[in-house]
Amino acid sequence: MSDTPTQYTATAKTLHWLMALLIGCMLLLGWMMTTDILLDGPGKSVALHIHESLGMIILGLGILRLMWRLTNRPPQLPSSMPRWERMAAHAGHAVLYVLLIAMPLVGWGIISTFPHNALFFGLLPIPNLPVLPELPNKKDIRAILINIHWTLAWTILGFVALHAGAALKHHFIERDDILLRMTPRFLAKGLRYLRGETGT
Repeated sequence: MSDTPTQYTATAKTLHWLMALLIGCMLLLGWMMTTDILLDGPGKSVALHIHESLGMIILGLGILRLMWRLTNRPPQLPSSMPRWERMAAHAGHAVLYVLLIAMPLVGWGIISTFPHNALFFGLLPIPNLPVLPELPNKKDIRAILINIHWTLAWTILGFVALHAGAALKHHFIERDDILLRMTPRFLAKGLRYLRGETGT
């Protein structure tokens, strides 16, 4: 099933909002692991294991979503949008796809530098990436990867904020249906109501 001219498919919507939820959880867990306010040592260890496991899920979903995007045409952007804005929207989406695959890959690289395999939700060992476990300077490589991971986290946070802000701007200021294209049907009526459309 391909995308209709005005709506994304149910598959595209499910992948979009599931990844949005998981990324929010990942960013929250990442922050919790770096503060002593909410978690103690054992709590941070549990958060780390969940973080690692969710990262592998996000990597799989990111690849699946990219494959779906490449084989299913999305709805066209409104012709009323300026050309620069359409180009910026396409570029922003492309960068997000790259970030959503690159960040968990870097995280996978980090856990591949430890002496023991990470466990997927405490059950199955996560295989290490090739080469990294055999490097003599694993600690130095790990430190570099951790810095890259944090940089990517802040970059994703910035792009997600821009993405959400642009969608809200179009919905409430431009009053077009760009946000509604990716909104589940059971929420679309509420979003229309919030911008004053009581008759739909």
